[in-house]
Amino acid sequence: MTAGTNARLVFPIMGTMGSIVVSATDVTHLGVEVVEAALAAARSRLDGLEQRFSHYRGESDISRWVAGEDVDAKAVAEIEHVLRECGRLHADSDGVFRARNPRTHALDTAGYVKGYAIGRAVEELRTQGLCNFVVGVGGDAFAAGVASDDRPWRIAVQDPRRSHGVLAMVEATDFAVATSGSAERGDHIWIGDDPVVTAANMGILSFTVIGPDIAEADAYATVGFAMGEAGMAWVRGHEGYRSVVVRPDGSTVSDAALVSAA
Repeated sequence: MTAGTNARLVFPIMGTMGSIVVSATDVTHLGVEVVEAALAAARSRLDGLEQRFSHYRGESDISRWVAGEDVDAKAVAEIEHVLRECGRLHADSDGVFRARNPRTHALDTAGYVKGYAIGRAVEELRTQGLCNFVVGVGGDAFAAGVASDDRPWRIAVQDPRRSHGVLAMVEATDFAVATSGSAERGDHIWIGDDPVVTAANMGILSFTVIGPDIAEADAYATVGFAMGEAGMAWVRGHEGYRSVVVRPDGSTVSDAALVSAA
């Protein structure tokens, strides 16, 4: 990393890949050492949240909390906060969003936690003084500020039919993009008590939400995919949020003015 160039950090997180890109403007203004420290702090925050909320690790805070083991007060407070948010989303979506797997009845907060974790990393970077950056995990991202003095950040909407394919681009400032579908994690979404919602039985391949908050956008994308194309109206009922839906034939339908073809 040198002044005048973007800074980039790529790393494994939450069973997928995470990345943070900081604009050359921030690198030049703040200095390389400050930016490197901020990147390390943001990654540490993400790593800590994975340790706190992983349902696949028996030693995670939430696994130990579910098992009735002693967990420190800060962890308990954050777990309870996430569960309250999941409960709010459950009520808001008339039960479509759920924090329990209907197959196993086990607690599963993954539909909210990834976006929540990205949001906490964004907060960490801003605390460190950064203004212009993108934080992404597994295809979901939040873009803060601008890429350069004359250009906003451009975030890709993945083409679910092609590995690493790009279907459309989103250009804006201070916005989140989150996608649900089977491309990243396979069939992993359910509706109500049904065991699983798949692209085949919902008639769409993916559901992307664009809006101001990454935790909300991530959860809304999960709800939208579970609802199918009808989920666009539900998302639109939340101020500032819009959708891009990919149909099985590869065509798209969108009410997001910020989206352009790739």
